[in-house]
Amino acid sequence: MKKRSPEQRQKDDVRVLIEEAKIRNNLGDGQLSQYLGFCERTLRERKSDPGPLTLDKLLLILELTGKEIRYVEKL
Repeated sequence: MKKRSPEQRQKDDVRVLIEEAKIRNNLGDGQLSQYLGFCERTLRERKSDPGPLTLDKLLLILELTGKEIRYVEKL
């Protein structure tokens, strides 16, 4: 089994969060994209490559899933 890079794992995590937000709130792609403030095409592009997803959009997705970001300081 091929190891994934940390960047690929982060992208996969964002994809899972997007799907979880849809499921928890009974939203379709159109409704979720409206909530996030962009069109369905942009949502599909962000699901395929979540790299350019901005922090404010990520925070909205986290709000829909009931999760939060924790900042950890490494020493």
